[in-house]
Amino acid sequence: MNAKWKELLQKLQRPKGGFLAVWYVLTALCCAGAITFAVLGPQSLFFAVFSYVFYGLAAVTFGYTVYTIVIFAPSIKAGLTRWIKKSAFGRKMLEQYGFRTIIFAFCTLIFNVAYVLLHVVLAIVYGSFWYGSLAWYYGLLVFLRSGIVFYHRKKSKNGIFDREEQARTEFRKYCVCGVSLTVIPLILLIPILQIIFLDRAFIHEGWTVIAFAAYAFYKIVMAIYNAIKAQKQSDLTVEAVRNVGLADALVSIFALQTSLLFAFSEGSNYAWANVATGSAVCVLTVAIGVFMLVKARKKRKETKDGRKEEYNV
Repeated sequence: MNAKWKELLQKLQRPKGGFLAVWYVLTALCCAGAITFAVLGPQSLFFAVFSYVFYGLAAVTFGYTVYTIVIFAPSIKAGLTRWIKKSAFGRKMLEQYGFRTIIFAFCTLIFNVAYVLLHVVLAIVYGSFWYGSLAWYYGLLVFLRSGIVFYHRKKSKNGIFDREEQARTEFRKYCVCGVSLTVIPLILLIPILQIIFLDRAFIHEGWTVIAFAAYAFYKIVMAIYNAIKAQKQSDLTVEAVRNVGLADALVSIFALQTSLLFAFSEGSNYAWANVATGSAVCVLTVAIGVFMLVKARKKRKETKDGRKEEYNV
């Protein structure tokens, strides 16, 4: 009997394909059942007991599923890495941070374009100045991202051109982003004033508020992490696109606050919170732009000093 238990435990410690497939299906069914009972809220004693059985099964099956994912994660990662590296594109994605940043920026750009078009349509259909001002704001962010993305597309398509010309182009685009981020808050003031005086808000219905909250926090954490990491890159356009992403994430936090207060607060006693957060977002966005311009000036001075030394030698 003990030998059979030991054999079973060994199989559970290192499960194999067929058993895992069945277990994952069972986990999905148990979790679906638990969610269904939680939503329906059974009234009778029989269904209440049945629901607790499903909760327990869901906890056990999901816990073991997490365990299997953790123990197989290194081998899955290694296999996935080998498969990705088979193509030149995959190797560049894994090994070159700048290339990976631009690819993600391109994907984000597609989503942002759709988001801007949605606000434009809503502004026209409802004759809303609110949606129009938001379309202008997100449209400017699209403009900044698209300039950098299309520059890198041209550079990769035509190969490496003159190094000095490349440096000047990247420096110019970095400065344009810096100047734009100091001006964009003026446009952002329009929806902020509408939130304060016209009781407007970024509205998310029901459970979507929770989903949007999770996304907003993930977005701001990753934006801060990426902006800090991009400081170490020699390509200024990589840093620029990360800073634009940070400015976008700051607005997401402001949008989250207004939607939460609109959904769960009564009256207009929360106006001061929107004023404070909206002002903070504007100040931080301007600060990012000013930081970029100061850094650009410092870079230009270092470049000039380096050329003078090279000339004197």
